[in-house]
Amino acid sequence: MRQYCSVCKAHFDMTVVSEASDDGVVWLKCPQCAGILPHMPAEDEAGAEATQPEEEPVAEVEEIDPETARVYSPEEHYEIGDVVHHRGWNDYGRVVAKEALPGNRTMIRVQFTENGEVQLIEGSGA
Repeated sequence: MRQYCSVCKAHFDMTVVSEASDDGVVWLKCPQCAGILPHMPAEDEAGAEATQPEEEPVAEVEEIDPETARVYSPEEHYEIGDVVHHRGWNDYGRVVAKEALPGNRTMIRVQFTENGEVQLIEGSGA
């Protein structure tokens, strides 16, 4: 399946790691960074069932205070406007949107200062 990797910042043909089971999520593996990510259907592929992310105005990326940042973990839950620190990239960002995924999972979009907007999983440990 063709998918965008938010780490590599490119589209790749990815192999399916796990087919949708009871949670409805198809997991893919990036051939470049070997990261595992959920299949995110393209807008034309998603159809009417797709939920639109909630958009809310947020402060500019330059206004991020590292002192208020929480270390990003896929097991944690975040709110729009929260500041996160991604240790892997040593980058700070602000949560700008949340989107429901199949299988009672949630994806957050974070605007990072160096890496731009990235999609990350939240609450996978619950």
